[in-house]
Amino acid sequence: MSKIKGIAFDKDGTLIDFDASWAAGFRALINSIFPNNIKHQNILANAAGFNTATNKFLGGSIFVNGTTQDLLDVWLSFFPELNSEMVLEKSEVAFNQLEPVPLCNLYNFLSKLRTHGYFLGVITNAAEAPTLIQLEKLGCLDLFDKVIGCDSGYDPKPSGSSILGFCDAVGITPSEVAMVGDSTHDLNAGQNAGVGLNVGVLSGPASYEQISDIADIVLDNILSLHKVLK
Repeated sequence: MSKIKGIAFDKDGTLIDFDASWAAGFRALINSIFPNNIKHQNILANAAGFNTATNKFLGGSIFVNGTTQDLLDVWLSFFPELNSEMVLEKSEVAFNQLEPVPLCNLYNFLSKLRTHGYFLGVITNAAEAPTLIQLEKLGCLDLFDKVIGCDSGYDPKPSGSSILGFCDAVGITPSEVAMVGDSTHDLNAGQNAGVGLNVGVLSGPASYEQISDIADIVLDNILSLHKVLK
């Protein structure tokens, strides 16, 4: 393995607590799409990989792993009459006022990595603009060398395209990158890009069994990362 010089982080489930941040918004969204229709709301929830009884996202959830368009495509397969623009407008309303909940003190954690000379990036299947806003709210945006969303001009994960974009931006090779993520999309992207180290974390909805086969190592959360990189 080449010496790791850059670390590409997934956002939700890796840096941000997915359920604490977005479960309430997801409930509000499906309620607004089909008001007073629990049956239809449950179909949307099941298709997206959300357990309405526990208010938690499931491992492999398309809402967790995929892009907004991926979710729309799944929902439209069940309800062709849905208007995509309407869903997007309701989504903006449902999530706009929510605050991202960090999984640790991100400023302190990332600052330590910076002092060791690592290039840092975020690679997410969420859109770039809200991602920048969320990282700014968390006080850590300036610590990243590159932030890439699903609409930043690269193919979204599980393609390795966005990781290669991070490499180009900071001037390193894929073999010098550690990809850190909580989902199969993250780790498949790492494999597809040919990263030097594929790190799975169990801080998101996915289980150990779901990600262990495609990760070089699996950690409980990002706080143990420094030990792996030594």
